[in-house]
Amino acid sequence: MSLTFVNHNGDRISQSRMADMRAQGAELDRKRRLTVKTDPVSVHKGWRVSGIQLGKLEKAMQAHGRLRQMAQKAGGKLPEPFDETAWLRPAKHTAVRGKAYILQEAAQQCKELTAKAGWINAQIQEI
Repeated sequence: MSLTFVNHNGDRISQSRMADMRAQGAELDRKRRLTVKTDPVSVHKGWRVSGIQLGKLEKAMQAHGRLRQMAQKAGGKLPEPFDETAWLRPAKHTAVRGKAYILQEAAQQCKELTAKAGWINAQIQEI
């Protein structure tokens, strides 16, 4: 028993025509997948402004001061004095705004405003 296919009119479809239709469908799938895999470098998602939030450095300094006080009370070895540059190097930058800016000028203006507001190391990143 063989399987036969018909079109929407009820006409029989030959095996060669069926193979052609499969090849055409496979070609369309291949083209669709190629269009989905675009070059990620060519897609520009905007500009993000990030920096270290206002008050994080002060909190770190206070925590270090409390640590020194506890070590002094316990009579142990005092930790080294707080080094601001050593703390800033690995500090995590926080995005100023959740949504990226489309224009670089807008991101630059936001960077200037965040620096005026007291954020540390405000920087613009291209996404």
